[in-house]
Amino acid sequence: MEEWEDEFTMYRITPAPPRESDLQRYIDRYLAEKDKKYFGWFLHYYERIINEKAMGIVQDYAMAGHFSDVKQAYAMGMWAALQTYDPNRGVPFIVYKEYAAMRAVHDHIRTMRNGHTVPTDDEYRRLRRAMRLYWEYGEKSDPATMEKIAAELATSVEKTLEIIEAGLRSTRFVEFYRTYADVDSEEGQEEIAYDSTSETETLFFRLERANAVMAAFESLDYRERAVVSAHLGFCMECYSTKDKGEPFIDIAIDHALSSPDTADKIYRRALRKMKENLEKQELDEA
Repeated sequence: MEEWEDEFTMYRITPAPPRESDLQRYIDRYLAEKDKKYFGWFLHYYERIINEKAMGIVQDYAMAGHFSDVKQAYAMGMWAALQTYDPNRGVPFIVYKEYAAMRAVHDHIRTMRNGHTVPTDDEYRRLRRAMRLYWEYGEKSDPATMEKIAAELATSVEKTLEIIEAGLRSTRFVEFYRTYADVDSEEGQEEIAYDSTSETETLFFRLERANAVMAAFESLDYRERAVVSAHLGFCMECYSTKDKGEPFIDIAIDHALSSPDTADKIYRRALRKMKENLEKQELDEA
C-alpha cells in the first residue's frame, strides 16, 4: 500500500465492524458502555467525510503536505467533543462535534502551518488583530503603517514586523491527485488544484471568518439551525452545500411549524442572533 493510501485509510478497521444505518448509534453505544471501540467504529464509517474535510482545508489554507496532520487534528477535536456531548439536548453528534473539530484544526494551523508557534490564545488574538489592521491599511509598504499598527498593539515596530511576517509566511499550493478506496472499497478521486490567485492575507481571513460564522451558527438552538440550513441550502450535519435552499412553506411542513410565516420568523431571529454573536466575537478580540 502506498503511503498516501495509509493516510486516507488510517481509521479503517479490518474486518469491517457491524454497520449501522445511523452513525449516531455508535455514539450512543459509546456513551452507554464507555467503550472506545464504538468511537473507532464511528471513525471507520465516517472517514470518507473526514478525508473530504481535510482535503478542503489543505486546499483552502495552504497546508500542502499536512493532510495527515489536519485529518488527525479534526478527529481529535471530535473525540474532545464526545467527552462533553449530551444526546438529551436533541442535537446529533455529527452536528455537535463540528465546532470542536474545526477549532482543533484551527489550533493546529496556527501553531504548525509555518513553523511559527503561538503558544497562548492571548498572543493568537494579537496576531489576528495585527493581521486585520495590516489588511485594513492601504499603504502596506509604508513604514508609517507599521508604526500605526505598533501603536494599536502597544508594542514596538520591530515586534510588529515579526508578528506580521509570521502571519504572512505560508507554503504555496501544489497540484496533486489522490486516488483512494472508501469504506465500501469503491474507487474515488480527489484533486487539489494550484490556485495562483490566492493571497496569504485572503486565506488567513477566510479561516478566521469561517470559524467565526461556524461558532455563531453553532450557538443557535437545534430548530434555528435546521431552518437556517434548510433555507440557505446547506447540510447542517456536514456543511456541504445543496443545489438550492427550500422555501419557507416546505420548511414549515418538514418541521411541523404552524405556517410559512413562523419559519420565516425563526429564520430572521436566528440571523439576528448570529449577527449579535459575531459582533460580540469582534469586541472580544478588540
